[in-house]
Amino acid sequence: MTDNLFDVFTDRSDCHSAKWAITRKYGKDMISMSVADMDLPAPQMLINYLAKQNRTGIYGYTVLPDNYHNIVRRYLLRHYQYEIANEHIIFCPRIIQAISIYIKEFTSPTERIAVLTPSYAPIVNAILLNKRTVEPCALIYQAGKYTIDFSQLEKCFQIAKTFILISPHNPTGTVWSHRDLQRIATLAEKYGVFILSDDVHADFDFSGRKHIIISAISSYVEKHSIICTSPAKTFNIPGLEISNLLICNKNVRDKFQGHMQALGMHNPNFFSIPALQIAYQYCDDWLDELRDYIFHNKLIVKNFFTQEIPQLEMINSEGTYLIWVNYSKLQISEEKLRHWFLDLSHIEVSWGSDFGKEGLSFFRMNVAMPRALLKESLERMKQGLALLMQEELNHE
Repeated sequence: MTDNLFDVFTDRSDCHSAKWAITRKYGKDMISMSVADMDLPAPQMLINYLAKQNRTGIYGYTVLPDNYHNIVRRYLLRHYQYEIANEHIIFCPRIIQAISIYIKEFTSPTERIAVLTPSYAPIVNAILLNKRTVEPCALIYQAGKYTIDFSQLEKCFQIAKTFILISPHNPTGTVWSHRDLQRIATLAEKYGVFILSDDVHADFDFSGRKHIIISAISSYVEKHSIICTSPAKTFNIPGLEISNLLICNKNVRDKFQGHMQALGMHNPNFFSIPALQIAYQYCDDWLDELRDYIFHNKLIVKNFFTQEIPQLEMINSEGTYLIWVNYSKLQISEEKLRHWFLDLSHIEVSWGSDFGKEGLSFFRMNVAMPRALLKESLERMKQGLALLMQEELNHE
């Protein structure tokens, strides 16, 4: 039954969707595979419940219900085996807001902030817009996968006292192993580094293991970190703006909450709390089916590239519903890639240059979409490449 629900495409081109705004420029024939929200509907129970919230016709200010922190705590324990006290869970609308607040209020303009690159652009922008300096630690790309260069990371930690971890990683989809996280934690303790961990994709781990929250494996990190979690990606509700920060250090927690109050961030979105209550309590089975659907979508892409466009190398990854693709074998510029996709194939992806210089010769595609639309996108890529090659021949 759920497969049929996931297989139905919903046209979002006329509902102010950031992802589908491309249709206003290039026409309704475009397929968007860029912005990281899903073209798969939220759980039906959640949809129905939010519809009932509509009944009064009054959309007033809201507060956190008494059971809110218990619901979040139980979800973390059930899905990640992570135990935390209720008072350590702090509501915040968006993860990127939390990261920006920390950068602005807890670091000085002279500080450098370390990130693993290529990196999710809004995080890099949060550093730069707050007048701090990015300390890039380039991941090692070899044999179709990414690993951390720990010797380079140690050099970064020697000069940067804040590190932003994305776990699983965006854009590469890499799931950090227990050993990876332990080595990060050990280096952080050695050099007194504070960790901001963006775990928004935590529920999309296809490794067969449970997602590991880095503060669970290090008492130092537990006291020197903010772990950022959210139901937004998991249940496709990012527009409702709801996330939860795990802050075990009381001094950091109190100071952070003070800055949130100063910014007027105290009333949740009208729909966000009921959405979390339903999603985190009653939608585990739906989530299992969603993961299975996305896992098979990723396999479809891998098999298609292998058989039909072998010049595209899909990076071996175990996390997220995003795919990171190396197109260097084609020996074309990103400008040519844009022409291939936008003009010839009528699809949009996320361009590698948006993720920094290490993203050049790569693109990111979102495969959380109905299977028929995914297959059409792949066929368009194939046909567009044929047109591109013909254009190249005509110009010789």
